[in-house]
Amino acid sequence: MDRRLATSTDLVRFRVDATRCDGQGVCVLVAPELFQLDRYGLAQVVPGSESLVSADPDVRARGLEADATCPRNAIREELVSARLAVASPPEPAEPPTPAEPSTSGGSVAPRLVLPGDEVESLDGWRERGGWKDRYSAAELLEIAESAGLVGHGGAGFPTAEKWRRVVGADQPVVVANGAEREPGTHKDRYLLAHRPFLVLNGLVLAMHAVGARLGIIAVDDDAHEAAERIESAIEAATRDGLLGDLEIRQQRVPTRYVAGEETALLAVIEGSPPVPRIRPPYPSDVGVFGRATLVQNVETLAQLAVATALGPQTYRSVGTPEAPGTGVFTVGPFGGPFTVIEEAFGVSLRELLDERDLLDGARAVLVGGYAGGLLRPESLDVALTPSALRAAGASLGTKSIQVLGADQCPVRVVADIVGYFGAQTADQCPPCTRGLPDMAEILRDLERAGADPARLADLETFMGTLSGRGVCRLPDGAARVVLSLLTNFADEVAAHAEAGCP
Repeated sequence: MDRRLATSTDLVRFRVDATRCDGQGVCVLVAPELFQLDRYGLAQVVPGSESLVSADPDVRARGLEADATCPRNAIREELVSARLAVASPPEPAEPPTPAEPSTSGGSVAPRLVLPGDEVESLDGWRERGGWKDRYSAAELLEIAESAGLVGHGGAGFPTAEKWRRVVGADQPVVVANGAEREPGTHKDRYLLAHRPFLVLNGLVLAMHAVGARLGIIAVDDDAHEAAERIESAIEAATRDGLLGDLEIRQQRVPTRYVAGEETALLAVIEGSPPVPRIRPPYPSDVGVFGRATLVQNVETLAQLAVATALGPQTYRSVGTPEAPGTGVFTVGPFGGPFTVIEEAFGVSLRELLDERDLLDGARAVLVGGYAGGLLRPESLDVALTPSALRAAGASLGTKSIQVLGADQCPVRVVADIVGYFGAQTADQCPPCTRGLPDMAEILRDLERAGADPARLADLETFMGTLSGRGVCRLPDGAARVVLSLLTNFADEVAAHAEAGCP
């Protein structure tokens, strides 16, 4: 425990380290308002207890005492103001937000996705405005902030704020995260393979912004085309003198879902297995090789290069105030084939899918990838913005949008997704390694009319308390998609419980 918190008035959030807890239950005895045991007898934080901590100093003191007396040192606390709050389960009961007015991405030249199968050259990106100016670190920070740039790997964290945590560090490193293993998500591979100079330009800009001299581009082991083209781009930019004294190299990443999690990715770069690390310390403080590290998604870097070439005002001329610009989406029937498209944020989900004739006979739409949420066909008049999708029970996530056809059962699809997550864990957190396979089995039993009300209640309770329990965010995504099924498709769940999958 950080003893300074015992005498401070800072608001703290408690978390249980699932890799350490063995279920002795001391925390439940000391602070029952804050901790409870799950179906496996392991401790977890009581949902909604943060408000108790902020309202009652005695409850806060008992939480700190539980941390101090935990025999496994499994309780952690962190300042709520220091980092983004743990993502809460969705609240899909709220009505979907109507699509906000937005300027169609088709009214301007393509920013991120090129026509056909075009592969951009160095000269091609220069003609579109790339590599034209050298900005100071302060100017780049202003561009990122004014343009409203955020991360495009799923979390949506403000880019400028992320940079500030690295600026001034000794020998920082920038990592371009192109590890993209989620089925039905292809945007980063597209950018690496078709816009390698755009991505490389964005990486160089980010390195200048935070004062880094080492940049690493992480590419999946099986993304051969992307790897070859980004390597060729590095060589061409080096020959052209665009990299100066910067060192930029490529790192191949094992083909596992969890390898794309930023701390697991840093472990790979250091030569270790892809296992997520407990935070704090955060990569911005202690990252790869012990150096402060900025990890940015490949699309985030591409967006930075576009915003720098266009200028913040032009960049924001499409999209919405909340979500400016355009994004790269992967769309198609569930399981494929998929198409990578560019669309302005703020357009309605229905409009995007109608234009591509994907809604005929649709039974459901999975929005945000496997870690997103399922929406009903009648609930698609929702804007493609983070807040609107969150209210509907989905998320932008990896910007993968998959349509379930008439013969694709939502219960079976979610069972397969949860089973996939269970098989892709790092085998370090029991809520994932034990919980997800068990929850997938309940869903499969539901297909066979073998899930009675008690088991369904067990499923809902476990998934409703799963967010924030893992070292990484894998369980949060599994919880989101299951809760969207139970809430948005309650009638289908009830029918399956009665008679199984029709």
